[in-house]
Amino acid sequence: MDFANLQKLTQLDGVSGREEAVRHEIARQLQDLGLPARTDALGNLISFKPGSSPRQIILCAHMDEVGLMVKYISPEGFLSFVTVGGIDPRTLLAQRVTVHTAGGPLKGVIGTKPAHITQEAERGKAVPLHDLFIDVGLTGEQAAAQVALGDFVTLEREFIPLGEERFCSKAFDDRAGCFCLLEALKQVKNPVYGVHIVFSAQEEVGLRGASVAAFGLEADAALAIDATGAADIPLCRPQDYITRLGGGVAISAIDAATITPQWLFGALTDLCAQQNIRHQVRIAPRGGNDAGAIHRSRTGIASCALSIPTRNIHSNVEVVDKKDLQAAVDLLCAVLEKGLKGLN
Repeated sequence: MDFANLQKLTQLDGVSGREEAVRHEIARQLQDLGLPARTDALGNLISFKPGSSPRQIILCAHMDEVGLMVKYISPEGFLSFVTVGGIDPRTLLAQRVTVHTAGGPLKGVIGTKPAHITQEAERGKAVPLHDLFIDVGLTGEQAAAQVALGDFVTLEREFIPLGEERFCSKAFDDRAGCFCLLEALKQVKNPVYGVHIVFSAQEEVGLRGASVAAFGLEADAALAIDATGAADIPLCRPQDYITRLGGGVAISAIDAATITPQWLFGALTDLCAQQNIRHQVRIAPRGGNDAGAIHRSRTGIASCALSIPTRNIHSNVEVVDKKDLQAAVDLLCAVLEKGLKGLN
């Protein structure tokens, strides 16, 4: 697989509602595949690949990443912010960021009150969001002239190999899913089903893009390709792992937004067994993904999430495994080339 493309996608900036750079690059890649795409009012990128049967399927991956938004500029030039999407404030302190202004990007760092002047009772506690600020190195007058309330902020982190089989970067949630969907489209020339291809917007703030996109499409089933938490780390019990890194593509049985129909769950796990695709079952008590929006569209669409295990999810040091990425691509290709039992 072309992991250079994965790197390219993760290094683009695209906070929820500001996915333009990601959408432009994916549209270019779709055009190279002979698949011109359209953009709807919410910023979803939608394409279609004809199949050999009248059955149709939606394949969806979201373009947006979690981030921040400027809410206040102090007289001294420091920026207060709110989160866009679910970010744990514990992961933000001492991080580098980019503030996306009308005049261009500004580099900044997230700070708080230094430890040596905090009270004893404050030390050792997580710093609350309202006690964090962004320092862009400007005076109050300069900051007010260059930064506007509502400017988006992205977390910085370069894409690096981690060991021999893993990568670390920002935005694997869900550029990893976008990457896997693009890889499958490159490999499958003549799919069994007509494929509605959706690269959705604003997933991290309530599955908004997928809700709109699915309503305008006719489909018999849908698969949402997304990142999911892998808690196979110290201090977590094995029964709480959700997924394991290197365990293969995660086929969702249930999460807070979706219960996968029995026939679809069985068809996917059977296909993995038949094609020798590494896989695991995802049972998540919290969280959801675009499948949660798609399955409630119109009169309902049978939907399932195919997830890529990701450590440190919703941070700028997310970690994924090559084997899981390959398994996700393999399963998508198998669905499109072999079909799903019950959808013939």
